[in-house]
Amino acid sequence: MPTRRTFLASTVAALGAAATGPIEGAVRRGSQQAGAPRFGVGYQIFGWSRDFPSAWWRGACAVGALGYQAIEGEYTIAELYEGRDEEFDRRMARCGVRVNAFYSSTDLGRPGHHAENLRKNLFTAAFAARIGAGVIVMGGTEATSKTREDFAAFSRAANEIGKRVLDTHGVRCGYHPHLGALVETRADIARVMDATDPRYFFLAPDTGHLAAAGCDVLEVFQTYRERLIHAHLKDYRPAETPGARGRFLPLGEGVVDFVRLRDVLAANGFEGWVNVELDGGRGLDPAEVATQARAYVTRTLELPLQRPGASPAEAIR
Repeated sequence: MPTRRTFLASTVAALGAAATGPIEGAVRRGSQQAGAPRFGVGYQIFGWSRDFPSAWWRGACAVGALGYQAIEGEYTIAELYEGRDEEFDRRMARCGVRVNAFYSSTDLGRPGHHAENLRKNLFTAAFAARIGAGVIVMGGTEATSKTREDFAAFSRAANEIGKRVLDTHGVRCGYHPHLGALVETRADIARVMDATDPRYFFLAPDTGHLAAAGCDVLEVFQTYRERLIHAHLKDYRPAETPGARGRFLPLGEGVVDFVRLRDVLAANGFEGWVNVELDGGRGLDPAEVATQARAYVTRTLELPLQRPGASPAEAIR
Protein backbone atom coordinates (compact mmCIF):
# COMPACT_ATOMS: atom_id res chain seq x y z
CA MET A 1 0.00 0.00 0.00
CA PRO A 2 1.46 3.43 -0.91
CA THR A 3 2.38 5.76 1.92
CA ARG A 4 1.09 9.33 2.15
CA ARG A 5 4.55 10.50 1.06
CA THR A 6 4.53 8.37 -2.10
CA PHE A 7 0.91 9.30 -2.80
CA LEU A 8 1.73 13.00 -2.64
CA ALA A 9 4.79 12.58 -4.82
CA SER A 10 2.87 10.64 -7.48
CA THR A 11 0.01 13.13 -7.42
CA VAL A 12 2.34 16.08 -7.83
CA ALA A 13 4.18 14.34 -10.65
CA ALA A 14 0.90 13.68 -12.44
CA LEU A 15 -0.10 17.32 -12.10
CA GLY A 16 3.24 18.44 -13.45
CA ALA A 17 2.98 16.18 -16.47
CA ALA A 18 -0.54 17.33 -17.27
CA ALA A 19 -0.08 21.10 -17.04
CA THR A 20 2.52 23.79 -17.40
CA GLY A 21 0.90 26.74 -15.56
CA PRO A 22 2.59 28.62 -12.71
CA ILE A 23 0.70 26.80 -9.97
CA GLU A 24 1.48 23.36 -11.35
CA GLY A 25 5.09 24.40 -11.84
CA ALA A 26 5.34 25.54 -8.23
CA VAL A 27 3.88 22.27 -6.99
CA ARG A 28 6.27 20.29 -9.21
CA ARG A 29 9.36 22.23 -8.07
CA GLY A 30 8.40 22.31 -4.41
CA SER A 31 7.46 18.65 -4.19
CA GLN A 32 11.10 17.63 -4.42
CA GLN A 33 11.76 19.35 -1.08
CA ALA A 34 8.38 19.57 0.65
CA GLY A 35 7.58 15.88 1.16
CA ALA A 36 4.42 15.22 3.14
CA PRO A 37 2.20 18.13 4.25
CA ARG A 38 3.34 19.80 7.46
CA PHE A 39 0.21 21.77 8.25
CA GLY A 40 -2.52 20.90 10.76
CA VAL A 41 -6.25 20.52 10.12
CA GLY A 42 -8.52 22.00 12.80
CA TYR A 43 -12.13 23.14 13.01
CA GLN A 44 -13.87 26.51 13.10
CA ILE A 45 -16.81 26.05 15.47
CA PHE A 46 -19.18 28.80 14.24
CA GLY A 47 -21.56 26.07 13.04
CA TRP A 48 -22.69 25.75 16.68
CA SER A 49 -23.57 29.48 16.65
CA ARG A 50 -21.88 32.34 18.48
CA ASP A 51 -24.08 32.04 21.57
CA PHE A 52 -21.10 31.85 23.91
CA PRO A 53 -20.08 30.35 26.18
CA SER A 54 -22.55 27.46 25.77
CA ALA A 55 -22.11 27.13 21.99
CA TRP A 56 -18.32 27.27 22.36
CA TRP A 57 -18.27 24.27 24.67
CA ARG A 58 -20.77 22.29 22.61
CA GLY A 59 -18.66 22.81 19.51
CA ALA A 60 -15.31 22.25 21.21
CA CYS A 61 -16.35 18.97 22.82
CA ALA A 62 -18.13 17.72 19.68
CA VAL A 63 -15.11 18.17 17.40
CA GLY A 64 -12.73 16.96 20.10
CA ALA A 65 -14.72 13.73 20.31
CA LEU A 66 -14.27 13.32 16.54
CA GLY A 67 -10.48 13.53 16.85
CA TYR A 68 -9.84 17.12 15.79
CA GLN A 69 -6.97 18.54 17.83
CA ALA A 70 -7.53 22.30 17.50
CA ILE A 71 -10.36 24.79 17.09
CA GLU A 72 -11.04 28.42 16.25
CA GLY A 73 -13.88 30.57 17.53
CA GLU A 74 -15.01 34.13 18.17
CA TYR A 75 -12.69 36.38 20.18
CA THR A 76 -15.49 37.16 22.66
CA ILE A 77 -14.70 33.95 24.55
CA ALA A 78 -11.50 35.69 25.71
CA GLU A 79 -13.56 38.46 27.27
CA LEU A 80 -15.96 35.99 28.89
CA TYR A 81 -13.05 34.15 30.51
CA GLU A 82 -11.03 37.21 31.53
CA GLY A 83 -9.05 36.32 34.64
CA ARG A 84 -10.15 32.69 34.40
CA ASP A 85 -7.39 31.22 32.22
CA GLU A 86 -6.94 28.10 34.32
CA GLU A 87 -10.68 27.31 34.22
CA PHE A 88 -10.66 27.80 30.45
CA ASP A 89 -7.62 25.52 30.09
CA ARG A 90 -9.24 22.80 32.18
CA ARG A 91 -12.44 22.83 30.14
CA MET A 92 -10.52 22.76 26.88
CA ALA A 93 -8.47 19.81 28.14
CA ARG A 94 -11.67 17.94 28.98
CA CYS A 95 -12.85 18.51 25.40
CA GLY A 96 -9.49 17.30 24.08
CA VAL A 97 -8.73 20.35 21.94
CA ARG A 98 -6.63 23.51 21.94
CA VAL A 99 -7.21 26.91 20.32
CA ASN A 100 -5.17 27.59 17.19
CA ALA A 101 -6.76 30.95 16.31
CA PHE A 102 -9.39 33.46 17.33
CA TYR A 103 -11.74 35.11 14.83
CA SER A 104 -12.26 38.85 15.30
CA SER A 105 -14.92 40.81 13.42
CA THR A 106 -12.92 43.95 12.71
CA ASP A 107 -13.89 46.68 10.24
CA LEU A 108 -10.46 48.14 9.58
CA GLY A 109 -11.75 50.59 6.99
CA ARG A 110 -13.88 52.53 9.49
CA PRO A 111 -11.78 55.09 11.39
CA GLY A 112 -14.50 55.56 13.98
CA HIS A 113 -14.00 51.94 15.07
CA HIS A 114 -10.24 52.14 15.34
CA ALA A 115 -9.89 52.62 19.11
CA GLU A 116 -12.18 49.68 19.86
CA ASN A 117 -10.56 47.54 17.16
CA LEU A 118 -7.16 48.17 18.71
CA ARG A 119 -8.39 47.49 22.24
CA LYS A 120 -10.22 44.23 21.53
CA ASN A 121 -7.48 42.77 19.34
CA LEU A 122 -4.73 43.59 21.85
CA PHE A 123 -6.88 42.05 24.60
CA THR A 124 -7.53 38.94 22.50
CA ALA A 125 -3.86 38.65 21.59
CA ALA A 126 -2.88 38.71 25.26
CA PHE A 127 -5.31 35.87 26.01
CA ALA A 128 -4.18 33.98 22.88
CA ALA A 129 -0.53 34.23 23.87
CA ARG A 130 -1.26 32.91 27.37
CA ILE A 131 -3.05 29.80 26.04
CA GLY A 132 -0.68 29.15 23.12
CA ALA A 133 -2.69 30.42 20.14
CA GLY A 134 -0.64 32.40 17.64
CA VAL A 135 -3.16 33.87 15.17
CA ILE A 136 -6.04 36.36 15.10
CA VAL A 137 -8.18 36.07 11.98
CA MET A 138 -9.76 39.43 11.14
CA GLY A 139 -12.86 39.68 8.98
CA GLY A 140 -15.03 42.64 8.06
CA THR A 141 -18.80 43.03 8.12
CA GLU A 142 -21.03 44.37 5.32
CA ALA A 143 -19.38 47.34 3.60
CA THR A 144 -21.42 50.49 3.12
CA SER A 145 -18.86 52.02 0.74
CA LYS A 146 -15.64 51.06 -1.04
CA THR A 147 -13.87 54.35 -1.63
CA ARG A 148 -10.18 55.17 -1.89
CA GLU A 149 -10.41 56.66 1.58
CA ASP A 150 -11.90 53.43 2.96
CA PHE A 151 -8.98 51.40 1.64
CA ALA A 152 -6.44 53.93 2.89
CA ALA A 153 -8.00 53.81 6.36
CA PHE A 154 -7.96 50.00 6.21
CA SER A 155 -4.27 49.88 5.43
CA ARG A 156 -3.31 52.36 8.14
CA ALA A 157 -5.30 50.47 10.76
CA ALA A 158 -4.05 47.07 9.59
CA ASN A 159 -0.43 48.13 9.85
CA GLU A 160 -0.82 49.72 13.28
CA ILE A 161 -2.89 46.93 14.86
CA GLY A 162 -0.81 44.19 13.24
CA LYS A 163 2.43 45.74 14.52
CA ARG A 164 1.10 46.39 18.03
CA VAL A 165 -0.31 42.88 18.38
CA LEU A 166 2.86 41.22 17.09
CA ASP A 167 5.32 43.40 19.00
CA THR A 168 3.39 43.21 22.27
CA HIS A 169 2.18 39.60 22.33
CA GLY A 170 3.90 37.72 19.50
CA VAL A 171 0.56 37.00 17.81
CA ARG A 172 0.04 37.53 14.08
CA CYS A 173 -3.03 39.10 12.45
CA GLY A 174 -4.30 37.58 9.19
CA TYR A 175 -7.10 39.03 7.09
CA HIS A 176 -10.10 36.99 5.93
CA PRO A 177 -11.61 38.39 2.68
CA HIS A 178 -15.37 38.07 3.01
CA LEU A 179 -18.36 38.38 0.70
CA GLY A 180 -19.93 41.80 1.03
CA ALA A 181 -17.06 43.24 3.06
CA LEU A 182 -14.63 45.96 2.00
CA VAL A 183 -12.06 43.31 1.00
CA GLU A 184 -13.90 40.77 -1.12
CA THR A 185 -12.64 40.41 -4.69
CA ARG A 186 -9.24 39.48 -6.09
CA ALA A 187 -8.59 43.15 -6.86
CA ASP A 188 -9.47 44.09 -3.27
CA ILE A 189 -7.05 41.50 -1.92
CA ALA A 190 -4.23 42.79 -4.11
CA ARG A 191 -4.98 46.35 -3.07
CA VAL A 192 -4.67 45.71 0.66
CA MET A 193 -1.79 43.27 0.41
CA ASP A 194 0.17 45.81 -1.64
CA ALA A 195 -0.61 48.62 0.82
CA THR A 196 0.15 46.78 4.08
CA ASP A 197 3.45 45.85 5.68
CA PRO A 198 4.28 42.16 5.12
CA ARG A 199 6.17 42.13 8.43
CA TYR A 200 3.01 42.86 10.41
CA PHE A 201 -0.11 42.01 8.41
CA PHE A 202 -0.88 38.64 6.86
CA LEU A 203 -3.53 36.71 4.97
CA ALA A 204 -5.98 34.10 6.32
CA PRO A 205 -8.27 33.33 3.37
CA ASP A 206 -11.43 31.25 3.22
CA THR A 207 -11.70 28.96 0.19
CA GLY A 208 -15.48 29.31 -0.01
CA HIS A 209 -15.47 33.11 0.12
CA LEU A 210 -12.66 33.28 -2.44
CA ALA A 211 -14.59 31.04 -4.84
CA ALA A 212 -17.82 32.96 -4.28
CA ALA A 213 -16.04 36.24 -5.11
CA GLY A 214 -14.78 34.80 -8.40
CA CYS A 215 -11.18 34.32 -7.29
CA ASP A 216 -8.92 31.52 -8.45
CA VAL A 217 -8.46 29.87 -5.06
CA LEU A 218 -5.20 28.14 -5.90
CA GLU A 219 -3.71 31.29 -7.41
CA VAL A 220 -4.43 33.32 -4.26
CA PHE A 221 -2.79 30.71 -2.03
CA GLN A 222 0.20 30.49 -4.36
CA THR A 223 0.67 34.22 -4.92
CA TYR A 224 0.52 35.07 -1.21
CA ARG A 225 2.32 31.99 0.08
CA GLU A 226 4.81 34.16 2.00
CA ARG A 227 1.99 35.97 3.83
CA LEU A 228 -0.34 33.02 4.35
CA ILE A 229 -0.61 32.14 8.06
CA HIS A 230 -4.00 30.43 8.36
CA ALA A 231 -7.00 29.41 6.25
CA HIS A 232 -10.62 28.28 6.38
CA LEU A 233 -11.76 25.35 4.29
CA LYS A 234 -15.31 25.38 2.98
CA ASP A 235 -16.76 24.47 -0.39
CA TYR A 236 -18.93 26.55 -2.70
CA ARG A 237 -21.30 25.96 -5.59
CA PRO A 238 -22.32 28.85 -7.88
CA ALA A 239 -26.01 29.49 -8.47
CA GLU A 240 -27.50 28.10 -11.67
CA THR A 241 -29.51 31.29 -12.19
CA PRO A 242 -27.45 34.32 -13.29
CA GLY A 243 -27.33 36.97 -10.60
CA ALA A 244 -28.42 34.64 -7.81
CA ARG A 245 -26.20 33.79 -4.88
CA GLY A 246 -24.47 30.44 -4.71
CA ARG A 247 -24.21 28.18 -1.69
CA PHE A 248 -21.51 27.35 0.81
CA LEU A 249 -21.28 23.58 1.17
CA PRO A 250 -19.44 20.83 3.05
CA LEU A 251 -16.06 19.80 1.67
CA GLY A 252 -16.21 17.87 -1.59
CA GLU A 253 -19.68 19.05 -2.62
CA GLY A 254 -18.75 22.17 -4.58
CA VAL A 255 -16.19 23.54 -7.02
CA VAL A 256 -13.10 24.01 -4.80
CA ASP A 257 -10.28 21.62 -5.71
CA PHE A 258 -9.04 20.67 -2.25
CA VAL A 259 -6.72 17.95 -3.52
CA ARG A 260 -4.72 20.46 -5.55
CA LEU A 261 -4.89 22.96 -2.71
CA ARG A 262 -3.36 20.37 -0.38
CA ASP A 263 -0.54 19.89 -2.86
CA VAL A 264 0.07 23.63 -3.23
CA LEU A 265 0.27 24.03 0.56
CA ALA A 266 2.60 21.05 0.86
CA ALA A 267 4.85 22.20 -1.97
CA ASN A 268 5.15 25.65 -0.37
CA GLY A 269 6.04 24.15 3.01
CA PHE A 270 3.07 25.72 4.81
CA GLU A 271 3.21 24.84 8.52
CA GLY A 272 0.19 26.65 9.95
CA TRP A 273 -3.38 25.47 10.44
CA VAL A 274 -6.27 25.13 8.03
CA ASN A 275 -9.64 24.97 9.79
CA VAL A 276 -12.69 23.30 8.30
CA GLU A 277 -15.74 25.55 8.51
CA LEU A 278 -19.38 25.63 7.54
CA ASP A 279 -20.66 28.60 9.49
CA GLY A 280 -24.14 29.95 10.01
CA GLY A 281 -26.08 26.69 10.34
CA ARG A 282 -27.07 26.33 6.66
CA GLY A 283 -29.85 24.04 7.84
CA LEU A 284 -27.37 21.27 8.65
CA ASP A 285 -26.43 19.53 11.88
CA PRO A 286 -22.95 20.91 12.70
CA ALA A 287 -21.85 17.62 14.27
CA GLU A 288 -22.82 15.73 11.10
CA VAL A 289 -20.93 18.27 8.96
CA ALA A 290 -17.83 17.85 11.16
CA THR A 291 -18.10 14.07 10.90
CA GLN A 292 -18.43 14.23 7.11
CA ALA A 293 -15.49 16.63 6.93
CA ARG A 294 -13.34 14.27 8.99
CA ALA A 295 -13.96 11.48 6.48
CA TYR A 296 -13.14 13.79 3.55
CA VAL A 297 -9.95 15.11 5.18
CA THR A 298 -8.60 11.74 6.28
CA ARG A 299 -9.69 9.60 3.32
CA THR A 300 -9.89 11.82 0.24
CA LEU A 301 -7.13 14.24 1.19
CA GLU A 302 -5.20 11.64 3.21
CA LEU A 303 -4.36 14.18 5.88
CA PRO A 304 -4.11 13.52 9.63
CA LEU A 305 -6.15 15.57 12.08
CA GLN A 306 -3.11 15.82 14.35
CA ARG A 307 -0.45 18.26 13.23
CA PRO A 308 2.29 16.14 11.58
CA GLY A 309 5.32 15.61 13.77
CA ALA A 310 3.56 16.53 17.02
CA SER A 311 2.94 14.09 19.85
CA PRO A 312 -0.66 13.91 21.17
CA ALA A 313 0.37 15.94 24.21
CA GLU A 314 2.02 18.62 22.07
CA ALA A 315 -0.98 18.76 19.72
CA ILE A 316 -3.35 19.38 22.63
CA ARG A 317 -1.16 21.87 24.45
